[in-house]
Amino acid sequence: MKYLLMVCLMSMSAVSGFAAEQTEAFTAKLFTAKGTVEYLKNGTAAWVAVKAPYMLEVGDQIKTGPKSKAEIYIKYGSKVRLGAETTFVISKVSPQENGVEVLRGKMQAWIRKFAGRGFSVRTPSAVCAVRGTVFEVEVAETGQTAWNLFSGSLQIADNRNRTVDLAPNQRLEVSQAEGAAVPVVLPPTIEVPSEPATIKEEKVEIKAEQVILEATMPVIKEVAPVVEAAAVVEEPATTVITTQEIVQAVCDVSSSSPDCQ
Repeated sequence: MKYLLMVCLMSMSAVSGFAAEQTEAFTAKLFTAKGTVEYLKNGTAAWVAVKAPYMLEVGDQIKTGPKSKAEIYIKYGSKVRLGAETTFVISKVSPQENGVEVLRGKMQAWIRKFAGRGFSVRTPSAVCAVRGTVFEVEVAETGQTAWNLFSGSLQIADNRNRTVDLAPNQRLEVSQAEGAAVPVVLPPTIEVPSEPATIKEEKVEIKAEQVILEATMPVIKEVAPVVEAAAVVEEPATTVITTQEIVQAVCDVSSSSPDCQ
């Protein structure tokens, strides 16, 4: 069984390497920029106007002006839409977890679920852990944050280290002064956002993920019966020895025992 599990893990590792090769030079891509969209390269101090398409790296920032929007795809299954007057930072990109920051404004997100992959969002008043989810977050000038969950799951931690698990169709508000409030049902005025178009980099990753699943499924199917069989352990038969039998055994060895008289 250990051998089969090792083969399974080795297969996943090999195909994951193939997937990484498909998008090796790609970190994130600004693929829609409408209105005023500015870009601040990591390590610089000057904001510059930017047009789509434009490649981004970890540490880069995007800022939208009034009546503007931007759409970004981040390697490993994260797609976001930035509303007007939003400031956004790409803080981490890895196969295990992507991370972003929303300093102000509104972000809608579509996070593709895949085994072992996470996504986190940081705002001035909270940190959110995401698993395969459609949600949006709004950050006011004061730092107060509102989370609207449409599908999947969110776990939100406020600046007092209190965590709240948000269920689909719920809204949570978090302030810097008071922390997380009690979740409420989404107001009827808040609608599920329409997902942006699928860009070529995203299509390549989806195809690579399908290759991974197809390559590992035969091994998983082979491992499953073995694991199931190992889980079925027959209880040994229980033999009950009576007191009389114990006494008789003692007498057979030594008739001098008082019980043998």
